[in-house]
Amino acid sequence: MASAFCSRLARSHGVSPRGTATEATHWLLIEDPSPWSTDAVEDAAWGPSVHEAIAGWTDTMPDLRVQLIRRGLQRWDDPGRIRCIAVRAGPRPVVREWSLGAYGDLPALRVPEALRGSGPALEAGPLVLTCVNGRRDACCAKWGRPVAQAVADAAPEAAWQTSHLGGHRFAPTALVLPDGTHYGWLRPADMADLVGAHRDGHLHDLDRVRGAVHQPRPVQAACLSLRQRRGATALPAVRGVGLDETDEGWAVRVRAEGEPRTAHVWQEQEGTPFPHSCGSREAKPQRAWRVRWTADEAAGP
Repeated sequence: MASAFCSRLARSHGVSPRGTATEATHWLLIEDPSPWSTDAVEDAAWGPSVHEAIAGWTDTMPDLRVQLIRRGLQRWDDPGRIRCIAVRAGPRPVVREWSLGAYGDLPALRVPEALRGSGPALEAGPLVLTCVNGRRDACCAKWGRPVAQAVADAAPEAAWQTSHLGGHRFAPTALVLPDGTHYGWLRPADMADLVGAHRDGHLHDLDRVRGAVHQPRPVQAACLSLRQRRGATALPAVRGVGLDETDEGWAVRVRAEGEPRTAHVWQEQEGTPFPHSCGSREAKPQRAWRVRWTADEAAGP
């Protein structure tokens, strides 16, 4: 069991990816094509002042997540320059870009202020970040790299490899920014269609969507439940508008094509415990989301 790939184990145990996206509205993407360690950001050789600046930004903006990105190992997007991209994910995105001469220039950036502003998304279209960090989990390298290459073949300007995104049991996993859709169990053959769908304002294959990173996981689960029930792939078709804790879980308020809906959402343990990481001997239980819609919708799965 310990030597098995966690992604295959999860699929064999019937795990659902619904409602498992990483929760972070704000993202800072820093180009670094060097080999990445298990803790890629923390171990990056950028110097103390850079790490102090990042710590200050994350203290100011707790939902800021920092990722390393690269076109490929030892491949710079623009040799001699460092790409840095800040994104506020969601239906009203903000995208800011900088081209730096050295990592020592990072502390001068006003990242929280930039992300709290307003402005258009990148005209170039979606960014697709595929996790390939094999030092963190073997599944991400084994299955993530072919997916990353497929994105690069289909849309080179959209394709970035990235450090750990979370949820390697769903590898290969990828994040689309700025809309914030987190996918799992992707296939190389999916990627051209996935990029095309997001360029057209749609999701690709709802069964592989983990959720939207700018939403809490109970909201992710409710929104995906309704999307799957209706076959609604348009990005603005379903959106979470409210979340309240209840004795049993959460009450989630959703707007579906302009109409209000309410779902009761909770988690239950299901199936046989299994290791959630490659090489781990610790079998962990799997908790699945349950969604029940109020009388204005039929009961959901």
